[in-house]
Amino acid sequence: MEFQSHYGQLKDSEDFWKVAASDHDFWDAYVTTRPNYSEPFYNIIHNYHTSHSSSQDTAHDVGTGAGKVVEELIRHYTHVIASDIDADHLAVAKGRLSKHPNNTRISYTHSKAEDLTSHHPASSADMIATGECIVLMDRDTGLQNFATVLKSGGTLAVWFYGRPTFSDPALFKKGQPILDRIMVLNWQKVISGSTTRRAWGFKRCADAMESWLDYLPFDPKVWMDVERYKWNTHGTLPFFGKEACGYDIEPVSNVREGEKMVVEQDAEFWVNEWDVEALRAYFKVLFPGFREAVGEGDKEIDGLFGELKDVMGGEGVTRKFTWPCALVLATRR
Repeated sequence: MEFQSHYGQLKDSEDFWKVAASDHDFWDAYVTTRPNYSEPFYNIIHNYHTSHSSSQDTAHDVGTGAGKVVEELIRHYTHVIASDIDADHLAVAKGRLSKHPNNTRISYTHSKAEDLTSHHPASSADMIATGECIVLMDRDTGLQNFATVLKSGGTLAVWFYGRPTFSDPALFKKGQPILDRIMVLNWQKVISGSTTRRAWGFKRCADAMESWLDYLPFDPKVWMDVERYKWNTHGTLPFFGKEACGYDIEPVSNVREGEKMVVEQDAEFWVNEWDVEALRAYFKVLFPGFREAVGEGDKEIDGLFGELKDVMGGEGVTRKFTWPCALVLATRR
C-alpha cells in the first residue's frame, strides 16, 4: 500500500488514538508510567518565553490528557486552559485537578486543536503548550489555530517523546532490541487490518515522528526565533514504523536557515528506574488499543519479556531508562 507524504494536503484520518479512557485504574497507571518532565526541561520553555514577553496571563495545554502539564503551567500563569479532543480525557483531568489549590484558575475546553479558534479569541494567549499530540494533528490547520490564538510575543512549545531507552550502554546493546520488538509486536496487532483511511493516519503520524518534529514549518512572516531541541537521538522517537506498519516511512525536514538547533545525549534525561514488571505496566497503558489487540497475554510477547527480565538481571531488579525527545519553541510575531 502506497501513501504520499503531503503534510496538510490530505485530510486527516479518524483520530485513531481517540479511545475512551475514563477508567480510573487505567489513568492512574498511565500517569505513573509516563516520563517525569523535569524542572530543567520546563525551565527551557519558561526562560524562552520570558526572554520574549513579560506577559503571563493565559496559557493553553492542548491535548491535556490527564492534565499533567497544567500543574506546571498554573505555577507561572494566571489562567490555564486545558483542552482535549476527548470528553473522557477532560473529565479525568478535571477530577485529578479538582483538589489542586489553584483549581479556580483552571478552565476546560472540549475541542480539537484544529478548532481552537472556534472557542477562544484571537490574540488571547501568552503560551500554547502541546506535549505528545502534535503528530496526531493536521499540521497546517493546527499551526494556523495556534498562531491566531497566540498574542504577539506569545510562545508555542511543542514536544514529543518516544520509546523508553536503556540508559546503560551495555544494556542498550543487549536489551533495547528486545524492548523494541515488544513495541513492534504490539503496534502490529493494532495496525493490522486497518482501513485505508485509518492506515493513512498511521502513515502520516509515523512520518512526523521519524522527522523528530522537523516536519513542522514556521513561516518567518508569522513566527520568529525558532529553537529545536533533541535529546538522545540514538533512541527511537517513533512508536511504530515500517516494521509495524508495512509501508515506507518518509521523514520531512522544514528546518530553515537561522533556526537554533541543539542536540544532546543525556542518559539521565527524564530518567525512570523500572524493573521488568514496571515495563509491563508501561506497555499495558501505553495505548488503550493494546488491550483489545493483544488481550491479557501473547505467547511471543510474554517470551520476550522473559528474555528482557534475564538481560535486566532478574525479577525485581531495576534499571534506568531515559527517553528520546524533541522540543520545538517558536514566538508569534
